[in-house]
Amino acid sequence: MIVDRPESHFIFIFPKEHVHQRYNYINYRGKPLTNKEYLAHWGKWLVFGTKEEFDRLAQKMSPLVDSHDIPAVKYDREMIPAFELGECVMCVYCDERQRDEVWEILNSLGVEDKAWVYEKETMERWLPGGHLLEKWIKSHNLTEEQAQSVREGSKLRFKDMFGDENAIFKGVAQ
Repeated sequence: MIVDRPESHFIFIFPKEHVHQRYNYINYRGKPLTNKEYLAHWGKWLVFGTKEEFDRLAQKMSPLVDSHDIPAVKYDREMIPAFELGECVMCVYCDERQRDEVWEILNSLGVEDKAWVYEKETMERWLPGGHLLEKWIKSHNLTEEQAQSVREGSKLRFKDMFGDENAIFKGVAQ
């Protein structure tokens, strides 16, 4: 199910049950992942292109997400200049233990280039000193005091999210 909220930078594809019945798509073979398992196994295939290409691809992917062949997807509504990628990014989420199957699906849909990133790596890039957080801070022309506040907020957010490694991972609000 494509979830396109204009106020969000991202367009999402979630299983219908996630949207309507609180289904947790962050699982492996039906078992929800703990925080520890999430950091060890959850990741994403990165696909680069235009929003228009992703809109077309999303139409093909939505039924595959509803059938749980692909856990979830998000993609940029527009390019983020601060990250200097020159393209939009689509993130195709899954557990690493199913990433080969998900890649086969992506390839069958015409995706040719692949890059895998663990969510743990992404989280580290958004912690104080991480290059994504620092690029974001720089792009917003924050004062040093404001930048420190953002860094501290990031640190606390991730500490709160992953404080109990045995708790079921609930996702990241975006």
